[in-house]
Amino acid sequence: MTVNTLGPAVIALVASCLATFASSVITTSSIDGGGLHATSANYAIDNSIGGMGGVSSTSADTNKNGYIGQLTEVVSVVVTSQPDAVAVSGTAQLSGVATLDDSTLVALSGADVNWSSPNEPSPVSSINSNGLLTAGGFVYAVAPAVVNGYYLGATSNASLSVFAPDTVGDGIADWWRLAYFGSVTPTNSSNCATCDPDGTGQNNLFKYVAGLNPTNRSSVFILKVAPVAGQPTQKLLTYSPIVVGSGQVYAVQFATNLVGATYANLTTASALSTNGSQVSLNDTQATQTSKFYRVNISLP
Repeated sequence: MTVNTLGPAVIALVASCLATFASSVITTSSIDGGGLHATSANYAIDNSIGGMGGVSSTSADTNKNGYIGQLTEVVSVVVTSQPDAVAVSGTAQLSGVATLDDSTLVALSGADVNWSSPNEPSPVSSINSNGLLTAGGFVYAVAPAVVNGYYLGATSNASLSVFAPDTVGDGIADWWRLAYFGSVTPTNSSNCATCDPDGTGQNNLFKYVAGLNPTNRSSVFILKVAPVAGQPTQKLLTYSPIVVGSGQVYAVQFATNLVGATYANLTTASALSTNGSQVSLNDTQATQTSKFYRVNISLP
């Protein structure tokens, strides 16, 4: 009788131990916390990251040079303008390509790069946050422009040119005639290339090339010739106004007579001096009986 009573009690005890042990080691597979440390009453576990172990909800990972999730740094960046020549008031799209330290390349949109230009507001009028450049300003023929791009510590620059269309073909850019006369096409006796609407004796073409206002009588180009004190064989030449940064080239020329005159560049001039709007120089060999001067202004 004693044996029969003890048997069922021992068996029940063993069954109870097995149930407790099983509940402490059996867990249900689930997506873990991505590297977090998780605990419960029955276990403690350091979870895995992504697809490196455990259960992952992410798409399949791609190994890169033997590593998953490898960190890279930008080594250099190259920026470009498309197109690289744009008309006044036209636009160009800026973009770039970054080279990483594992030699791979990353295409950059205009919005990925921080842009700036030393040529704002002319001939680069603006660059928006998406890298769209708008050309503008006082472009008389063709003006060079530079844009700088910055991306994650790397910088680069690109060059482009801004040109001024002349649909009439008379040497005056469309924007200039439109700005002063309200029309790209000559429509009256005031806005043609040879017209002189303000009566200064300097026509529209000359005023365009010289960077003057064709509707203002006081906006004229002046060359003055004066003696140099104590230097009877020299002449002081001053001319104004000059335009800086728009491409105008100024050449002082001379001739010894006005009948069938042939002008040549003055080679006996001292060093130029300027205050930003006026240029002065000395003709150090003004020894001729008659000597006539002029300033030739040209655009590239």
